[in-house]
Amino acid sequence: MTVKEFKFQYALGSMSYYDLLKLAHMSKSKYILTALSKNKDWYVKSFTAQNPNTPKKILTILSKNEGWRIRKRIAYNPNVPIELLSTLSKDEFFAVRKGAAENPNTPTKMIITLSTDKDSNVREGVAQNPNTPVEILTKLSNDKDWHVRRSLAWNPKRLLKY
Repeated sequence: MTVKEFKFQYALGSMSYYDLLKLAHMSKSKYILTALSKNKDWYVKSFTAQNPNTPKKILTILSKNEGWRIRKRIAYNPNVPIELLSTLSKDEFFAVRKGAAENPNTPTKMIITLSTDKDSNVREGVAQNPNTPVEILTKLSNDKDWHVRRSLAWNPKRLLKY
């Protein structure tokens, strides 16, 4: 879909909800993604937030003005700026911190901090991150929560104990 077609159909409200979600998820157009980031529907915004083509400026705006579900999707975005990822790694909602913990671009220092998070879901995210240092994975292999230990199976550096 061209930007011109989008402008016309979006203004008329003739696009289906499915089409909006599909565009939010797959579009490469900064114009379309910017427009969809202002949509009233949180689900459309959340798909926009996770799209790797969404401009960093829009991700920053969404992270400050939206609910935790949208911040979670931003945290999973592979192109989220490191400064914003740092903020999201300290979010009050565990699901947002888990997104930051799983993001393969999360710096090692943040991963180490997140590996001691009080919420086991966040530690699960650290266990699944392919860039988690082996030393941290070793510590997590002894985590009191079995879900964290199970999550090590998803990590390419997993430690197999026999």
